Amino acid sequence: MYELLKMHPLFSDISAEDIKHILSCMDSRQQHFVKGSYIFIAGSSYPRIGILLSGRAQVIKETFHGDKMIIGTIETGAFFGETYACVGMPEMPVSVEVVEDCKVLLLDVNKMLKTCNDSCSFHHKLIANLLKIVATKNMLLNKKMSYITHKTIHGRLLAYFEDQAEAAASDSFRIPFNRNELADYLCMDRSAMSRELGRMKKEGLLTFNKKTFRLQA
Repeated sequence: MYELLKMHPLFSDISAEDIKHILSCMDSRQQHFVKGSYIFIAGSSYPRIGILLSGRAQVIKETFHGDKMIIGTIETGAFFGETYACVGMPEMPVSVEVVEDCKVLLLDVNKMLKTCNDSCSFHHKLIANLLKIVATKNMLLNKKMSYITHKTIHGRLLAYFEDQAEAAASDSFRIPFNRNELADYLCMDRSAMSRELGRMKKEGLLTFNKKTFRLQA
């Protein structure tokens, strides 16, 4: 596990041996979660930083009427929960639902932000890495907001697909969502989205097969 963590942005430029000390200082816990269970439950879970060691999960927000909105997808190696943990909230305002069986490393951010009694030399580097991750994720959140500002389903889909193509440096790319998840992520009706996808395909704007899409020139 230590070699895997050494490749993670949180532990950038920190040795495997020092990572062992960090995990001890931060009251780390490695846990397994099965598909359909929750890593965090809104309104009851204590905020901690999580690193997904394997599997897949989603950050979701449920409305008063029980509707579910996907805020983001968590893939293997991803970092999550840091915003709420750093703010110092007493409980999580969102849930993290397991989509595929997961192994998760959970860390206590309070012990990260305070220098430990041993005054570890790597502690400041760890905090710098955390700030960089938070800033990067804030940029991604702003990007999602830019999709939602489009008034039409067509505009939201096209903006999202163009960004995915740019990230893949190819007109062909694979997205992390199925149809229901994509509709939730872009805050639109699933049936209306499916109709628009069919219309865009008919007009020659794109082709797709399940999660793989290709934008047509």
